[in-house]
Amino acid sequence: MFDERALQRLEAQVDALRTREKDSDALKTYHQVFDRACLRVLQQLINDGVLATLDYPVSTGKEANIFHGTGDRRAKAVKIYRIATATFKNIATYIEGDPRFKRVKRGTKPTIFAWAQKEYQNLVRMQEAGVRVPSPERVEANVLVMEYIGDETQPAPLLREIVIDDPHSVYNDVIDNMRAIRKAGLVHADLSEYNLLFWDERVIVIDVGQAVLFNHPRAPEWYKRDIANIARFFHRKGVDVTPASLEEALGAG
Repeated sequence: MFDERALQRLEAQVDALRTREKDSDALKTYHQVFDRACLRVLQQLINDGVLATLDYPVSTGKEANIFHGTGDRRAKAVKIYRIATATFKNIATYIEGDPRFKRVKRGTKPTIFAWAQKEYQNLVRMQEAGVRVPSPERVEANVLVMEYIGDETQPAPLLREIVIDDPHSVYNDVIDNMRAIRKAGLVHADLSEYNLLFWDERVIVIDVGQAVLFNHPRAPEWYKRDIANIARFFHRKGVDVTPASLEEALGAG
């Protein structure tokens, strides 16, 4: 049995989110996010005790919207992957060739559902290997619930948004996480200052849906791109690093 009162509270919260949003494009996105199927998934998560509230939007990305939620008296990040996404072909690129998802049917909805599962599995795998990531909790259809990084005043900022007082220390933190990603047998495949949070003086790796296993046909290419992105960013911050020296440091770890 579903908790009808909890569902009614959720519907009221979603309606409030829509009402507060004045931007027409953002409002259209909200209608795409909170379709009937998504509400049913959220209803199930409430019934299972994973969620209690859906509070406010945290960020909007190319493939998903993230909301602040609560459950078990803890803040949670609720990532809802949009079914009607303009980047479907880009997503499929990272699923094709991944042996974990050989049997995914063609089509937007199966691909998005596989993407959500893929991010959840990658988070679990990375966390077990020692990568600092938001702790994953549950994935259902196109909804992923995980640890919220930040506090009640703000979500954790991206690395690109902060003033870095000690670039060398932060760079070493990033290297440690990159080594742990390798230990997990994965390549992030989109690592940059746009997919790293900074909170409590630590780096947190996010947006790992596109991460692939080492044996993916394009893993070497994407690994070198990750290295180039990180080397470029920290070189601009005054760290004496090149893609070659970063790759050597990772190999020595």
